[in-house]
Amino acid sequence: MKALYLAAGLILATATASSATETFTNASSTNSLNVVPVAAQVDLNDCLSTESSSRAIRACSKTIRAAQPNDDVRAHLYTRRALHRMALGRYDDAASDFTRAGELKDDDGLELLGHGFTAMMQNDLSKARRKFEDCNNRGKIAPIAEYGLGLTYQMAGETLEARDAYQRALALRPGWTAVAEQMATLEMP
Repeated sequence: MKALYLAAGLILATATASSATETFTNASSTNSLNVVPVAAQVDLNDCLSTESSSRAIRACSKTIRAAQPNDDVRAHLYTRRALHRMALGRYDDAASDFTRAGELKDDDGLELLGHGFTAMMQNDLSKARRKFEDCNNRGKIAPIAEYGLGLTYQMAGETLEARDAYQRALALRPGWTAVAEQMATLEMP
């Protein structure tokens, strides 16, 4: 099941990585942000890595403190740290980071999505469903919310509901291979 989460989490994280990298790279050439030391660039690279480890979590923490980037970038970094924490089974810490990210972006969609995946990883499927349903009509994250909803139904053995959620995810994001592959694993009655 962790592989399923990581597929969705990596989609979310990939969207955040380019913004953080661009902002930190540009920080050294502008006076609007504190200059990011070269060591912070190494930490940023470790934070944006797809390899989850304690080192990646520490790197995210250092990067958050290294400069005073705008709130969007900080939210992306908190999201990345949350994903690393989830991959390592640190669900309460991940939920806390998703909350911080949501507060910084002034958008609770990201927070709801993160809390949905956190609850799913803790096998609290009813809580996960509520979180996904609360954010499934919010633009860019709607397909991920539908995918998460499908995963919770599949985990509970509710294949018809899972298929419907996966189809909604595909309608919102046509050609999404991970969802199509997951839908193919359903054993229909």
